[in-house]
Amino acid sequence: MGNNAGFGTVISYVVILGLLILGSRSFSATFRRISYGIFVFITLSMFLLIVGANFHYFSPALAVEIMSSGLAVVAIFLFIVFLYFRKRKVLPPSSDFFGVRKKPVAEAEKGGLSMKNAERQEESAVLPDAPQADLPAPDPFSLRTIFEKGFSVLLYGPTGSGKTFSIVVEHLQALKNEGQIDQIVMIPCSDGMEDYDLLSKPIPIGPQEKMRMMMTLSREYADVPLSVIAQTLGDWTRVEGPLKRVFRLAHEGQRIAVVFDELNRASRAARNLILKAIDPVLEHYELHDFITGDVITVPLDRLQFCATSNIGASYSQTHDLDESLLDRFQSIVFVDYNVELEREIFKKQGLPPAIAQSIMNVAATLREAYKQGHLSAPLSTRHIKNWGQSILDGADPVSSARGLWLNRLISHDQHGYPDEEQLEAIEQVLEGAFSRQPLPRESSRKAV
Repeated sequence: MGNNAGFGTVISYVVILGLLILGSRSFSATFRRISYGIFVFITLSMFLLIVGANFHYFSPALAVEIMSSGLAVVAIFLFIVFLYFRKRKVLPPSSDFFGVRKKPVAEAEKGGLSMKNAERQEESAVLPDAPQADLPAPDPFSLRTIFEKGFSVLLYGPTGSGKTFSIVVEHLQALKNEGQIDQIVMIPCSDGMEDYDLLSKPIPIGPQEKMRMMMTLSREYADVPLSVIAQTLGDWTRVEGPLKRVFRLAHEGQRIAVVFDELNRASRAARNLILKAIDPVLEHYELHDFITGDVITVPLDRLQFCATSNIGASYSQTHDLDESLLDRFQSIVFVDYNVELEREIFKKQGLPPAIAQSIMNVAATLREAYKQGHLSAPLSTRHIKNWGQSILDGADPVSSARGLWLNRLISHDQHGYPDEEQLEAIEQVLEGAFSRQPLPRESSRKAV
Protein backbone atom coordinates (compact mmCIF):
# COMPACT_ATOMS: atom_id res chain seq x y z
CA MET A 1 0.00 0.00 0.00
CA GLY A 2 2.81 2.40 0.92
CA ASN A 3 4.68 1.65 -2.31
CA ASN A 4 1.56 2.27 -4.39
CA ALA A 5 0.89 5.55 -2.57
CA GLY A 6 4.48 6.65 -3.06
CA PHE A 7 4.33 5.79 -6.75
CA GLY A 8 1.06 7.72 -7.10
CA THR A 9 2.64 10.71 -5.38
CA VAL A 10 5.54 10.78 -7.81
CA ILE A 11 3.24 10.40 -10.84
CA SER A 12 0.91 13.16 -9.65
CA TYR A 13 3.82 15.50 -8.94
CA VAL A 14 5.29 14.90 -12.40
CA VAL A 15 1.87 15.50 -14.03
CA ILE A 16 1.45 18.79 -12.20
CA LEU A 17 4.98 19.86 -13.10
CA GLY A 18 4.34 18.98 -16.75
CA LEU A 19 1.08 20.95 -16.81
CA LEU A 20 2.89 23.90 -15.29
CA ILE A 21 5.58 23.85 -17.99
CA LEU A 22 3.04 23.35 -20.78
CA GLY A 23 0.76 26.08 -19.45
CA SER A 24 3.59 28.60 -19.14
CA ARG A 25 4.43 28.04 -22.80
CA SER A 26 0.92 27.89 -24.19
CA PHE A 27 -1.35 30.20 -22.19
CA SER A 28 -1.51 33.65 -20.70
CA ALA A 29 -0.33 35.05 -17.41
CA THR A 30 -3.62 34.10 -15.77
CA PHE A 31 -3.02 30.35 -16.27
CA ARG A 32 0.60 30.74 -15.25
CA ARG A 33 -0.39 32.41 -12.00
CA ILE A 34 -2.86 29.61 -11.25
CA SER A 35 -0.21 26.96 -11.97
CA TYR A 36 2.50 28.68 -9.97
CA GLY A 37 0.21 29.16 -6.99
CA ILE A 38 -0.85 25.51 -6.95
CA PHE A 39 2.71 24.29 -7.46
CA VAL A 40 4.07 26.41 -4.61
CA PHE A 41 1.22 25.32 -2.34
CA ILE A 42 1.71 21.59 -2.90
CA THR A 43 5.48 21.91 -2.57
CA LEU A 44 5.11 23.61 0.82
CA SER A 45 2.50 21.05 1.84
CA MET A 46 4.84 18.18 0.96
CA PHE A 47 7.63 19.83 2.90
CA LEU A 48 5.43 20.19 6.01
CA LEU A 49 4.27 16.58 5.74
CA ILE A 50 7.87 15.36 5.57
CA VAL A 51 8.84 17.50 8.56
CA GLY A 52 5.81 16.23 10.50
CA ALA A 53 6.71 12.60 9.72
CA ASN A 54 10.31 13.16 10.81
CA PHE A 55 9.16 14.58 14.13
CA HIS A 56 6.72 11.66 14.55
CA TYR A 57 3.54 13.73 14.51
CA PHE A 58 2.16 11.00 12.25
CA SER A 59 3.53 7.95 10.51
CA PRO A 60 5.44 8.18 7.21
CA ALA A 61 2.86 5.88 5.58
CA LEU A 62 0.04 8.31 6.49
CA ALA A 63 2.06 11.25 5.15
CA VAL A 64 2.59 9.45 1.86
CA GLU A 65 -1.11 8.62 1.59
CA ILE A 66 -2.10 12.24 2.27
CA MET A 67 0.37 13.48 -0.35
CA SER A 68 -0.82 10.90 -2.85
CA SER A 69 -4.50 11.74 -2.39
CA GLY A 70 -3.94 15.52 -2.40
CA LEU A 71 -1.69 15.53 -5.43
CA ALA A 72 -4.08 13.30 -7.36
CA VAL A 73 -6.96 15.71 -6.69
CA VAL A 74 -4.81 18.73 -7.64
CA ALA A 75 -3.57 17.03 -10.81
CA ILE A 76 -7.10 16.20 -11.91
CA PHE A 77 -8.31 19.74 -11.16
CA LEU A 78 -5.39 21.33 -12.99
CA PHE A 79 -5.88 19.03 -15.97
CA ILE A 80 -9.56 20.06 -16.20
CA VAL A 81 -8.56 23.74 -16.07
CA PHE A 82 -5.96 23.04 -18.76
CA LEU A 83 -8.56 21.47 -21.05
CA TYR A 84 -11.00 24.32 -20.39
CA PHE A 85 -8.49 27.02 -21.36
CA ARG A 86 -7.31 25.00 -24.33
CA LYS A 87 -10.89 24.78 -25.62
CA ARG A 88 -11.51 28.48 -25.19
CA LYS A 89 -8.07 29.52 -26.45
CA VAL A 90 -8.67 32.99 -25.10
CA LEU A 91 -8.50 33.71 -21.42
CA PRO A 92 -10.73 36.32 -19.84
CA PRO A 93 -8.76 39.22 -18.41
CA SER A 94 -7.52 38.51 -14.92
CA SER A 95 -9.46 40.09 -12.08
CA ASP A 96 -6.34 41.57 -10.52
CA PHE A 97 -5.66 43.41 -13.79
CA PHE A 98 -9.10 44.89 -14.35
CA GLY A 99 -10.38 45.04 -10.78
CA VAL A 100 -14.08 45.03 -10.00
CA ARG A 101 -16.35 45.74 -12.95
CA LYS A 102 -19.95 46.44 -13.52
CA LYS A 103 -22.16 44.05 -15.42
CA PRO A 104 -22.00 45.84 -18.80
CA VAL A 105 -18.21 45.79 -18.69
CA ALA A 106 -18.16 42.10 -17.83
CA GLU A 107 -20.29 41.45 -20.90
CA ALA A 108 -17.71 43.27 -22.96
CA GLU A 109 -15.03 40.89 -21.70
CA LYS A 110 -17.06 37.89 -22.81
CA GLY A 111 -17.09 39.04 -26.38
CA GLY A 112 -19.54 41.90 -26.41
CA LEU A 113 -23.08 41.24 -27.54
CA SER A 114 -24.67 37.87 -28.16
CA MET A 115 -25.36 36.72 -31.71
CA LYS A 116 -29.05 37.42 -31.24
CA ASN A 117 -28.38 40.99 -30.18
CA ALA A 118 -25.89 41.43 -33.01
CA GLU A 119 -28.53 40.39 -35.53
CA ARG A 120 -30.95 42.91 -34.10
CA GLN A 121 -28.28 45.61 -34.33
CA GLU A 122 -27.63 44.86 -37.99
CA GLU A 123 -31.31 45.42 -38.72
CA SER A 124 -31.48 48.67 -36.81
CA ALA A 125 -29.87 51.93 -37.87
CA VAL A 126 -29.70 53.15 -34.26
CA LEU A 127 -26.75 52.09 -32.17
CA PRO A 128 -27.62 50.28 -28.92
CA ASP A 129 -26.87 51.77 -25.56
CA ALA A 130 -23.21 51.62 -24.64
CA PRO A 131 -21.89 50.80 -21.17
CA GLN A 132 -21.98 53.84 -18.97
CA ALA A 133 -19.06 54.98 -16.86
CA ASP A 134 -19.23 55.63 -13.12
CA LEU A 135 -19.42 59.40 -13.57
CA PRO A 136 -21.97 60.47 -16.19
CA ALA A 137 -21.26 63.10 -18.81
CA PRO A 138 -22.54 66.54 -17.80
CA ASP A 139 -26.12 67.29 -18.75
CA PRO A 140 -25.96 69.48 -21.89
CA PHE A 141 -29.05 71.39 -20.79
CA SER A 142 -27.53 72.39 -17.47
CA LEU A 143 -24.32 73.41 -19.24
CA ARG A 144 -26.44 75.27 -21.75
CA THR A 145 -27.92 77.26 -18.89
CA ILE A 146 -24.47 77.97 -17.46
CA PHE A 147 -23.22 79.31 -20.76
CA GLU A 148 -26.39 81.29 -21.47
CA LYS A 149 -26.10 83.05 -18.11
CA GLY A 150 -22.54 84.05 -18.99
CA PHE A 151 -20.97 82.23 -16.04
CA SER A 152 -17.25 81.57 -16.09
CA VAL A 153 -16.81 77.80 -16.20
CA LEU A 154 -13.92 75.37 -15.73
CA LEU A 155 -14.25 71.91 -17.29
CA TYR A 156 -11.91 69.11 -16.21
CA GLY A 157 -11.71 65.42 -16.99
CA PRO A 158 -9.61 62.70 -18.63
CA THR A 159 -7.70 63.36 -21.81
CA GLY A 160 -9.62 63.01 -25.05
CA SER A 161 -13.05 63.27 -23.40
CA GLY A 162 -14.10 66.16 -25.65
CA LYS A 163 -13.92 68.96 -23.09
CA THR A 164 -12.79 71.61 -25.53
CA PHE A 165 -14.61 70.99 -28.77
CA SER A 166 -17.66 68.88 -27.95
CA ILE A 167 -18.59 70.89 -24.83
CA VAL A 168 -17.06 74.38 -24.79
CA VAL A 169 -16.92 75.13 -28.51
CA GLU A 170 -20.27 73.43 -29.15
CA HIS A 171 -22.15 75.52 -26.61
CA LEU A 172 -20.31 78.74 -27.34
CA GLN A 173 -20.81 78.28 -31.06
CA ALA A 174 -24.54 77.94 -30.43
CA LEU A 175 -24.50 81.25 -28.55
CA LYS A 176 -22.56 82.86 -31.39
CA ASN A 177 -25.03 81.57 -33.96
CA GLU A 178 -27.85 83.06 -31.89
CA GLY A 179 -26.06 86.42 -31.76
CA GLN A 180 -25.41 86.41 -28.02
CA ILE A 181 -21.63 86.62 -28.51
CA ASP A 182 -19.57 88.02 -31.39
CA GLN A 183 -16.57 85.70 -31.39
CA ILE A 184 -14.78 82.86 -29.60
CA VAL A 185 -11.08 83.21 -28.79
CA MET A 186 -9.05 80.09 -27.96
CA ILE A 187 -5.85 80.63 -25.94
CA PRO A 188 -3.77 77.41 -25.74
CA CYS A 189 -1.77 77.32 -22.52
CA SER A 190 1.69 75.83 -22.06
CA ASP A 191 4.47 75.90 -19.50
CA GLY A 192 6.54 78.13 -21.80
CA MET A 193 3.80 80.77 -22.00
CA GLU A 194 4.56 83.66 -19.66
CA ASP A 195 2.43 86.60 -18.58
CA TYR A 196 4.03 88.98 -21.08
CA ASP A 197 3.12 86.57 -23.93
CA LEU A 198 -0.55 87.22 -23.15
CA LEU A 199 0.02 90.98 -23.20
CA SER A 200 2.69 91.54 -25.84
CA LYS A 201 3.62 88.50 -27.88
CA PRO A 202 7.18 88.39 -29.31
CA ILE A 203 7.54 87.42 -32.98
CA PRO A 204 10.66 87.28 -35.19
CA ILE A 205 11.26 90.01 -37.73
CA GLY A 206 11.74 88.77 -41.28
CA PRO A 207 14.67 90.10 -43.32
CA GLN A 208 12.47 92.08 -45.71
CA GLU A 209 10.37 93.55 -42.91
CA LYS A 210 13.50 94.49 -40.97
CA MET A 211 14.97 96.19 -44.02
CA ARG A 212 11.79 98.23 -44.59
CA MET A 213 11.81 99.32 -40.94
CA MET A 214 15.48 100.26 -41.15
CA MET A 215 14.94 102.33 -44.28
CA THR A 216 11.99 104.15 -42.71
CA LEU A 217 14.00 104.96 -39.59
CA SER A 218 17.04 105.99 -41.58
CA ARG A 219 14.95 108.60 -43.40
CA GLU A 220 13.62 109.93 -40.09
CA TYR A 221 17.05 109.88 -38.41
CA ALA A 222 19.45 110.63 -41.23
CA ASP A 223 22.31 111.37 -38.86
CA VAL A 224 22.14 107.89 -37.22
CA PRO A 225 24.27 105.20 -38.92
CA LEU A 226 22.36 102.31 -40.46
CA SER A 227 24.34 99.78 -38.38
CA VAL A 228 23.19 101.43 -35.14
CA ILE A 229 19.57 101.32 -36.32
CA ALA A 230 19.95 97.61 -37.16
CA GLN A 231 21.32 96.84 -33.69
CA THR A 232 18.53 98.86 -32.07
CA LEU A 233 15.82 96.95 -33.93
CA GLY A 234 17.20 93.49 -33.17
CA ASP A 235 15.66 90.36 -34.66
CA TRP A 236 12.40 90.35 -32.70
CA THR A 237 9.42 92.62 -32.37
CA ARG A 238 6.29 92.47 -30.28
CA VAL A 239 2.66 92.38 -31.28
CA GLU A 240 -0.50 92.57 -29.24
CA GLY A 241 -0.93 89.41 -27.14
CA PRO A 242 -4.16 87.36 -27.27
CA LEU A 243 -5.50 88.40 -23.86
CA LYS A 244 -4.82 92.09 -24.41
CA ARG A 245 -6.42 91.88 -27.83
CA VAL A 246 -9.54 90.33 -26.26
CA PHE A 247 -9.80 93.13 -23.71
CA ARG A 248 -9.25 95.81 -26.35
CA LEU A 249 -11.98 94.42 -28.63
CA ALA A 250 -14.35 93.98 -25.68
CA HIS A 251 -13.59 97.55 -24.56
CA GLU A 252 -14.59 98.67 -28.08
CA GLY A 253 -17.96 96.92 -27.74
CA GLN A 254 -17.58 93.30 -28.85
CA ARG A 255 -18.94 90.39 -26.79
CA ILE A 256 -16.26 87.71 -26.59
CA ALA A 257 -15.98 84.23 -25.07
CA VAL A 258 -12.41 83.37 -24.05
CA VAL A 259 -11.32 79.72 -23.68
CA PHE A 260 -8.07 78.96 -21.83
CA ASP A 261 -7.29 75.49 -23.15
CA GLU A 262 -5.44 73.30 -20.60
CA LEU A 263 -5.17 76.12 -18.08
CA ASN A 264 -3.09 74.15 -15.59
CA ARG A 265 -0.24 73.92 -18.12
CA ALA A 266 0.31 77.68 -18.02
CA SER A 267 3.25 79.02 -16.02
CA ARG A 268 2.76 80.56 -12.59
CA ALA A 269 3.18 84.09 -13.96
CA ALA A 270 0.59 83.48 -16.68
CA ARG A 271 -1.86 81.96 -14.19
CA ASN A 272 -1.46 84.93 -11.87
CA LEU A 273 -2.21 87.32 -14.72
CA ILE A 274 -5.27 85.28 -15.74
CA LEU A 275 -6.47 85.22 -12.12
CA LYS A 276 -6.45 89.01 -11.95
CA ALA A 277 -7.98 89.39 -15.41
CA ILE A 278 -11.03 87.19 -14.72
CA ASP A 279 -11.66 88.64 -11.25
CA PRO A 280 -14.50 91.23 -11.41
CA VAL A 281 -13.59 94.64 -9.98
CA LEU A 282 -16.52 96.98 -9.25
CA GLU A 283 -18.77 95.38 -11.88
CA HIS A 284 -16.12 95.29 -14.60
CA TYR A 285 -13.00 93.39 -15.62
CA GLU A 286 -9.59 95.03 -15.61
CA LEU A 287 -6.39 94.09 -17.43
CA HIS A 288 -3.16 95.73 -16.27
CA ASP A 289 -0.42 95.71 -18.90
CA PHE A 290 2.79 96.06 -16.87
CA ILE A 291 4.80 96.40 -20.11
CA THR A 292 3.12 99.58 -21.35
CA GLY A 293 1.33 100.65 -18.18
CA ASP A 294 -2.10 100.48 -19.89
CA VAL A 295 -5.21 99.58 -17.91
CA ILE A 296 -8.16 98.30 -19.97
CA THR A 297 -11.59 98.04 -18.35
CA VAL A 298 -14.46 96.00 -19.79
CA PRO A 299 -18.10 95.62 -18.60
CA LEU A 300 -18.88 92.16 -17.22
CA ASP A 301 -21.48 91.32 -19.86
CA ARG A 302 -18.95 91.60 -22.70
CA LEU A 303 -16.58 88.84 -21.57
CA GLN A 304 -17.17 85.20 -20.68
CA PHE A 305 -14.23 83.14 -19.45
CA CYS A 306 -13.99 79.37 -19.89
CA ALA A 307 -11.15 76.96 -19.23
CA THR A 308 -10.32 73.28 -19.63
CA SER A 309 -7.91 71.25 -17.54
CA ASN A 310 -6.53 67.72 -17.17
CA ILE A 311 -6.11 66.97 -13.48
CA GLY A 312 -4.22 63.96 -12.16
CA ALA A 313 -0.79 62.55 -11.37
CA SER A 314 -0.50 60.93 -14.81
CA TYR A 315 -0.34 64.31 -16.59
CA SER A 316 3.18 65.75 -16.75
CA GLN A 317 4.05 69.41 -17.23
CA THR A 318 0.92 70.47 -15.36
CA HIS A 319 0.50 72.59 -12.25
CA ASP A 320 -1.99 72.57 -9.41
CA LEU A 321 -4.72 75.18 -9.67
CA ASP A 322 -4.80 76.96 -6.34
CA GLU A 323 -8.00 77.79 -4.51
CA SER A 324 -7.87 81.48 -5.38
CA LEU A 325 -7.90 80.73 -9.11
CA LEU A 326 -10.57 78.04 -8.80
CA ASP A 327 -12.71 80.47 -6.80
CA ARG A 328 -12.84 82.84 -9.79
CA PHE A 329 -14.83 80.28 -11.79
CA GLN A 330 -18.53 80.33 -11.02
CA SER A 331 -19.00 76.75 -12.28
CA ILE A 332 -16.62 73.77 -12.18
CA VAL A 333 -17.82 70.69 -14.08
CA PHE A 334 -16.34 67.22 -14.48
CA VAL A 335 -16.55 65.90 -18.07
CA ASP A 336 -16.29 62.15 -18.57
CA TYR A 337 -16.24 60.38 -21.92
CA ASN A 338 -19.45 61.20 -23.77
CA VAL A 339 -20.91 57.90 -24.96
CA GLU A 340 -23.64 59.66 -26.93
CA LEU A 341 -21.04 61.68 -28.81
CA GLU A 342 -19.04 58.53 -29.61
CA ARG A 343 -22.20 56.82 -30.79
CA GLU A 344 -22.93 59.76 -33.09
CA ILE A 345 -19.37 59.68 -34.45
CA PHE A 346 -19.71 56.02 -35.45
CA LYS A 347 -23.10 56.70 -36.98
CA LYS A 348 -21.69 59.50 -39.14
CA GLN A 349 -18.78 57.28 -40.16
CA GLY A 350 -21.23 54.64 -41.35
CA LEU A 351 -19.76 51.92 -39.13
CA PRO A 352 -22.05 48.88 -38.69
CA PRO A 353 -23.85 49.03 -35.32
CA ALA A 354 -22.48 45.69 -34.10
CA ILE A 355 -18.88 46.74 -34.79
CA ALA A 356 -19.48 50.14 -33.22
CA GLN A 357 -20.89 48.54 -30.08
CA SER A 358 -17.91 46.17 -29.84
CA ILE A 359 -15.57 49.17 -29.98
CA MET A 360 -17.56 50.90 -27.24
CA ASN A 361 -17.52 47.75 -25.11
CA VAL A 362 -13.74 47.53 -25.41
CA ALA A 363 -13.43 51.24 -24.56
CA ALA A 364 -15.64 50.84 -21.48
CA THR A 365 -13.59 47.88 -20.24
CA LEU A 366 -10.24 49.61 -20.71
CA ARG A 367 -11.47 52.87 -19.19
CA GLU A 368 -12.59 50.94 -16.13
CA ALA A 369 -9.12 49.36 -15.94
CA TYR A 370 -7.60 52.85 -16.14
CA LYS A 371 -9.81 54.06 -13.29
CA GLN A 372 -8.66 51.09 -11.20
CA GLY A 373 -5.05 52.12 -11.83
CA HIS A 374 -4.10 49.14 -14.02
CA LEU A 375 -3.39 51.07 -17.25
CA SER A 376 -1.21 54.09 -17.92
CA ALA A 377 -3.82 55.89 -20.05
CA PRO A 378 -7.47 55.52 -21.08
CA LEU A 379 -8.84 54.84 -24.54
CA SER A 380 -9.88 58.33 -25.61
CA THR A 381 -12.64 59.45 -27.95
CA ARG A 382 -10.20 60.59 -30.62
CA HIS A 383 -8.51 57.17 -30.61
CA ILE A 384 -11.70 55.16 -31.00
CA LYS A 385 -12.77 57.55 -33.78
CA ASN A 386 -9.56 56.79 -35.69
CA TRP A 387 -9.92 53.10 -34.86
CA GLY A 388 -13.46 52.97 -36.24
CA GLN A 389 -12.37 54.71 -39.43
CA SER A 390 -9.51 52.26 -39.96
CA ILE A 391 -11.91 49.31 -39.54
CA LEU A 392 -14.30 50.92 -42.01
CA ASP A 393 -11.42 51.28 -44.46
CA GLY A 394 -10.75 47.55 -44.31
CA ALA A 395 -8.34 47.06 -41.40
CA ASP A 396 -8.66 44.16 -38.97
CA PRO A 397 -9.90 45.46 -35.58
CA VAL A 398 -7.21 43.71 -33.52
CA SER A 399 -4.25 44.48 -35.76
CA SER A 400 -5.34 48.10 -36.27
CA ALA A 401 -5.67 48.51 -32.49
CA ARG A 402 -2.07 47.34 -32.12
CA GLY A 403 -0.93 49.93 -34.61
CA LEU A 404 -3.07 52.84 -33.41
CA TRP A 405 -3.43 52.94 -29.64
CA LEU A 406 -2.62 49.70 -27.79
CA ASN A 407 0.97 50.59 -26.84
CA ARG A 408 -0.15 53.99 -25.58
CA LEU A 409 -2.25 52.44 -22.81
CA ILE A 410 0.25 50.03 -21.26
CA SER A 411 3.18 50.54 -18.91
CA HIS A 412 6.81 50.24 -19.97
CA ASP A 413 9.86 49.26 -17.97
CA GLN A 414 13.00 51.36 -17.52
CA HIS A 415 14.35 50.11 -20.84
CA GLY A 416 11.18 50.95 -22.76
CA TYR A 417 9.84 47.41 -23.10
CA PRO A 418 6.04 47.05 -22.79
CA ASP A 419 4.35 45.20 -19.93
CA GLU A 420 3.63 41.78 -21.44
CA GLU A 421 0.77 40.94 -19.06
CA GLN A 422 -1.07 44.18 -19.80
CA LEU A 423 -0.45 43.73 -23.51
CA GLU A 424 -1.78 40.18 -23.43
CA ALA A 425 -4.83 41.09 -21.37
CA ILE A 426 -5.85 43.89 -23.74
CA GLU A 427 -5.42 41.63 -26.76
CA GLN A 428 -7.67 39.06 -25.09
CA VAL A 429 -10.36 41.72 -24.63
CA LEU A 430 -10.02 42.67 -28.29
CA GLU A 431 -10.22 39.11 -29.59
CA GLY A 432 -13.16 38.35 -27.31
CA ALA A 433 -15.06 41.44 -28.42
CA PHE A 434 -14.57 40.90 -32.15
CA SER A 435 -14.47 37.10 -32.38
CA ARG A 436 -18.15 36.89 -33.41
CA GLN A 437 -18.62 40.23 -35.11
CA PRO A 438 -19.03 40.42 -38.92
CA LEU A 439 -16.63 43.00 -40.33
CA PRO A 440 -17.50 45.57 -43.01
CA ARG A 441 -17.14 44.50 -46.61
CA GLU A 442 -14.06 46.64 -47.03
CA SER A 443 -12.24 44.60 -44.38
CA SER A 444 -12.02 41.66 -46.78
CA ARG A 445 -9.00 43.43 -48.16
CA LYS A 446 -5.68 42.89 -46.49
CA ALA A 447 -5.36 44.85 -43.25
CA VAL A 448 -2.93 47.67 -43.33
